[in-house]
Amino acid sequence: MAGQVTPSQESMVSGGGPNDEEPPPDDTKKVLSGAAQASNLATLGYACIAAGHVWLLKVHAEATAADGQLFTTLAVVEVALAFEAAVFALGGLGRPLNLAVLTFAGRLRLLSAAVAWPWLVPWGAELSCRCGALSPSIGAGVLRHSIGGAVLIGAFYALREVSFMVRGEPTSALGTSESQIGDCLPSQAVLGGQFRLDKADLEETGRVVFVPARPRQGLYVGAGLAMLAGLTLGAAMALVNSFPPWLLLGALGALLGRWYGQLPKFKGRGEEGAAAMAYTDSALMWRREGPRLICRFGELFWIFCCIEELHRCEAMPSWRSVC
Repeated sequence: MAGQVTPSQESMVSGGGPNDEEPPPDDTKKVLSGAAQASNLATLGYACIAAGHVWLLKVHAEATAADGQLFTTLAVVEVALAFEAAVFALGGLGRPLNLAVLTFAGRLRLLSAAVAWPWLVPWGAELSCRCGALSPSIGAGVLRHSIGGAVLIGAFYALREVSFMVRGEPTSALGTSESQIGDCLPSQAVLGGQFRLDKADLEETGRVVFVPARPRQGLYVGAGLAMLAGLTLGAAMALVNSFPPWLLLGALGALLGRWYGQLPKFKGRGEEGAAAMAYTDSALMWRREGPRLICRFGELFWIFCCIEELHRCEAMPSWRSVC
């Protein structure tokens, strides 16, 4: 049956071992009948988002005068978001592709986004300073501290990966012993530890997405800081710049996208029962694909607005060459 997840699909984890869950019995009522194939429309949407970020990076490099640190800090975020969308697009073709490649891409997707997002804070601080929204003294202080924060966050993620390479996965992370001092770092590594297929994506959308077998903590701290800085600095720039307030509009658009993009809680067939039968296969697919696409389109709009704000500020007579 096309929509029922077979035992071989359940066992497609990064370590190649079987999943602990037992497959549903044959007489269980089938909830999904179309999850065996991901939506081509959704895959096209992810591909368009990835292409959009690549195009914005090209515009950023060619149509603006930004260079050095002001260019690099935003470019890092653009590359990470383009890669994330590309991984979701490839997930629509997941079964013919090498699962080891998709597993590594899933690891890199989470880690690259976690490291890249904090760099949007110093970019916004430097832009606000050079555009005149912040005084040179305040702007330089905010820029210096935000760079330090981004470096510390990246170093913390790197330390987790290095500690895993040195110590391996602690037994406490597997629930077989009590936690020991120092276990928190290697147990939170992203490039290490077991990854598995996202059961919700596999059953509801047919998309092959690899996620940590155990939840990793702190991966979205940088995204939250970037949003807070975008709203704060966007409001400051809206007070000194002409309409439209691009930076503030972009942050608000991304915030709404993230709010709408909260994925529904997944329940297995036995838990959903007859209530899940009210959904068609397409509705079950798009209740997960729709919010996720809207969230990523919101972030694409945010980056577009950042570049528009930069382009406008560079044309202003009050533009400062340095902060």
